[in-house]
Amino acid sequence: MSRTLVVCLVGLLAAGSAHFGWYELRRPTELKGTAGVLAWLQQDLNLSPGQFARIKALHERSGPEMRQLTEQAAGMRAELEAFENRRRKDSKIDFLAFAQFIEQRREFQRICTESTRRLMTAAANEMTPGQRERYLERFEPVLGNETGDIN
Repeated sequence: MSRTLVVCLVGLLAAGSAHFGWYELRRPTELKGTAGVLAWLQQDLNLSPGQFARIKALHERSGPEMRQLTEQAAGMRAELEAFENRRRKDSKIDFLAFAQFIEQRREFQRICTESTRRLMTAAANEMTPGQRERYLERFEPVLGNETGDIN
């Protein structure tokens, strides 16, 4: 009886080690910032070193603009939160101010979409047709159905 128990425990330990070891070895690396995303993109699309360097340079050049847009987005979220807090506190809405905010937000979203489109177009132009197709397949949801001009 004890021999059977030992064999079962050793088998269970070996199976558990193999299972968790296999998943640990194949666990995707965490994507940290632009560098992690670019590393994933290089691996996923099998980019050549030259392609990778050019696409990385594109992202680096767009970095300041993207940071500025990120800061503006944070400001707009804070402004929307202020509208919501005033509504909760006073049970009143300044419809004119809110309509102006919504219009500003639409324009901001248009600017963000255009900026992202320019970056994606430039990156796609550095790829082979097969890589470009796969790239657009991955990132088309970012721009919705408006990616037709990238091809």
